[in-house]
Amino acid sequence: MAGLDQTWDARLALPAADLAIVGTLAWLEKDFEAYLIKDGDQCPPSSIGSLLMPKVGRAATWFTRIFASSQFAENIPLPRDLRAVILDGSGAIKYLAEIETPVAICIFDRSVADETAVELVVQMRNTRSEPIGMNELRWHPPEGVEALAFTVAL
Repeated sequence: MAGLDQTWDARLALPAADLAIVGTLAWLEKDFEAYLIKDGDQCPPSSIGSLLMPKVGRAATWFTRIFASSQFAENIPLPRDLRAVILDGSGAIKYLAEIETPVAICIFDRSVADETAVELVVQMRNTRSEPIGMNELRWHPPEGVEALAFTVAL
């Protein structure tokens, strides 16, 4: 579905490993088991984990670095070759100011009453950033998803 089969040999020989995901490991592992499929696609579904190829156990190759938010402070500063970091939940988002990658994506759980992570992101946007419209990104969030984009000088 993602067209990874076209460059699979090159990816196995020299994976990019330029994405990191920070969150609660047990929840991330459960998410990696979910399958993705497009309506009307004839290809068999792929698990999120197989597309991201996270480093788990003694993997020979991987594309995505996974960090536990509970132990994330020990991994800062992050490797310089990272191009994007996904911060999943309040425990990960609290480190946003210390992330120095071109792209940081924050995922909030709106079912939790604690708004600390949301306040941190909004404060960063209001004090240190330039807003980016979703039209500029050519992406429109689906129903029920909030999206806010901005740039911050590193």
